Amino acid sequence: MGIARLADVIKEEAAEAVSSFPLRQYRDRVIALDASIAIYQFRTATPKLFNRNGENISHLQGLFYRTLHLLENGIKPVFVFDGQPPDLKQPLLARRAEAAGARRDAAESRRAENLPRPLKQDCETLLSYLGVPYVQAPAEAEATCAALVKSGKVWCTATEDMDALPFGSLRLIRHLNSKNNCEVEEFSLPDILQKLGMTQEQFVDLCILLGCDYCGKIWQLGPKKALKLLQQHGTIEQVLQNIDPQKHPLPANWDLEGARRLFLQPEVADPGRITLEWRDPDPEGLVRFLAHEKHMNEARVCRRLQRWQEAQPKPEEAQPKHQAPREGRKQRKLGEFFPASKHARPPEVRGVRARPPGTRGARGMAQGIILC
Repeated sequence: MGIARLADVIKEEAAEAVSSFPLRQYRDRVIALDASIAIYQFRTATPKLFNRNGENISHLQGLFYRTLHLLENGIKPVFVFDGQPPDLKQPLLARRAEAAGARRDAAESRRAENLPRPLKQDCETLLSYLGVPYVQAPAEAEATCAALVKSGKVWCTATEDMDALPFGSLRLIRHLNSKNNCEVEEFSLPDILQKLGMTQEQFVDLCILLGCDYCGKIWQLGPKKALKLLQQHGTIEQVLQNIDPQKHPLPANWDLEGARRLFLQPEVADPGRITLEWRDPDPEGLVRFLAHEKHMNEARVCRRLQRWQEAQPKPEEAQPKHQAPREGRKQRKLGEFFPASKHARPPEVRGVRARPPGTRGARGMAQGIILC
């Protein structure tokens, strides 16, 4: 859920804190992505994308395309996975599970707090072949994303949930996708606090009044009224003394201090102990994993990898001539890996395929199948 109506409140009351930028504006920036939210998007966008074995591979296809799109734009992504949800979030998760159980495709549309271990392992394997780092958060992924931003290791958090802001992320971007004309929406936390005239602690109180994942919402207290009351009185305790308890009763088991503590002192991965490193994608490993193990369409995988290869700067562009060449293993080009086609388009699924070292090739190969 995130924070109910927070984006609307910010856009109405602190519009100067919100900007729109093309994705290329973030070239050379490190962006922390909430992996669970991204996977949830992929699973709901194409919930019935199955391979020939009947396995849902929508998360792999979405993660593959989006990550390569970020890399093509010169962005350094790092994916952060959710850990154990806080106890205060359990009632919300129970309601979600109950609602999902009433839906026909609940298993495909469920939120990623219940991410099955094999699905998560598949995503980690894919990211490793893409050369992109990932981090396991001990609890909420957005909290660890915010900690990485505050530490300076990451420029911003990319997620659709607004609770990255009460967790303290200095910058939040939304609406990230794989389109070439993608424009993202950026929220600046320092500008938000300045325009609203609030401290971070008061902003957290506002988010609690608006409605968050950790406690219920006060009855009949809308976003505009909640903001006005908090700006007038400073804290939720003072607000409660100035509203009619009959008109605005508190929810049952309302743990205000617990919710505050989860936002202001969350359990996070220690940024000082996290090393972020990026490598060039491994075309051989990607084809072997996606096409041969997970049975994605091999021709599509190869075409997408070739587009990534063609988007890379030429050696003379990427490195000034006066500098010594960077040492290390040379990345094989796709043209070396796949036989050149006599047509302009990448080769179809014929000919030599990627094989683990030491194995003998078979005549021909099976076409990867995606059943939609």
